[in-house]
Amino acid sequence: MKIVNNTLPKISLRSLPGFGHQVSFNTKLLVEGNGVPGRALCVQVEADVTMLVQDKWAAPQNNKDCEIFDINIRLRPNVPLLEQPLRRLLSDALREVGCNIINARLNVMNSLLGSRTPVLPLGALGDLPPFSIISGDAIQLDLNQLLGGNVEGSVVASTQGPLLDTSLMLATGRLPRLSLSQRALSDLLELAQGQGAFNLSITNSMLARILPGSLPLELRVRVANEPVVAVRSRRATATLKASIDILSPLLQSSQRPLFSLDTDIVLNIIPSVSDGKLQTSLALDSINLTRAPLRLNPLSVSALTGWLKQILAAAYVPAINDALRVSVPLPNVLNTSLRNAKVDITDADDSPDISLKGSCSGGPSTLLTV
Repeated sequence: MKIVNNTLPKISLRSLPGFGHQVSFNTKLLVEGNGVPGRALCVQVEADVTMLVQDKWAAPQNNKDCEIFDINIRLRPNVPLLEQPLRRLLSDALREVGCNIINARLNVMNSLLGSRTPVLPLGALGDLPPFSIISGDAIQLDLNQLLGGNVEGSVVASTQGPLLDTSLMLATGRLPRLSLSQRALSDLLELAQGQGAFNLSITNSMLARILPGSLPLELRVRVANEPVVAVRSRRATATLKASIDILSPLLQSSQRPLFSLDTDIVLNIIPSVSDGKLQTSLALDSINLTRAPLRLNPLSVSALTGWLKQILAAAYVPAINDALRVSVPLPNVLNTSLRNAKVDITDADDSPDISLKGSCSGGPSTLLTV
């Protein structure tokens, strides 16, 4: 039996005063082993591991002062032919991993904090949220639990914030880097859409400032569905499927629009960090008319598109940005200020643990997946 590949473990580390630490992590494994005679098994399993580590460390050192007291391994799915051999294999392999995790975390903390003393108790900074060890001088923290419920803003002031799918990279000699996923951006915009932030009436007085001398008109923009967020090459856009009624204020006797149209409003999503808070703003990228009055010829539709884009860029987008004003207070992690943190937008396939890649060796095999 052999482990062909595994995903980057998500680690949780909890201090146990007077004893040591509890180390827990989750990973997915691609395992190759013997099945029925003449057929190999190639199995994808998920492993949840909890270790009790008895140690006396106050600074990085050799493993002689560290001992694995207990290991508990839970595997999914249950594969009777491989379960016990895999448990023994993992138990033997993990005997030193718990101590190495603690030592690696302490190395990173010391380098990040610029500690000039060789003694920095692990419990002095409290327990970290779930993290992954990226290298000897970098860790990636899962901030989902820290950010949930702390969203501030005019649109969401009375609503509990979403659990944001967010991670923070801390590395020696580099600014903290906050990574936002497509899901995190969708959660923020869906929350705003649910409060009606994307529905807006553009009045005649607003139009007069944009297009002096234009006919007295009013535009009513309605967005019924949730924004569709897409991420490509670390650039995020939100598409609003909007219905727009164009009315004349002079026709007070009738509220029927002069005409109506449907359009896809494509907005660039621009996240940033200001004063220790994550903020999101929107900028118009393009529009695409999906329904226009039948009596208009292509040239007229093109002119209408340009006219509408000018109005949306000058009146609609600034207004919804004012209505959004969504900000998420960022936590203080490892005494590291996040005021100047860089913000990245993560593509769906950038995460190292999205899928388990690799394949088992040649020969007939049966692939079982979680």
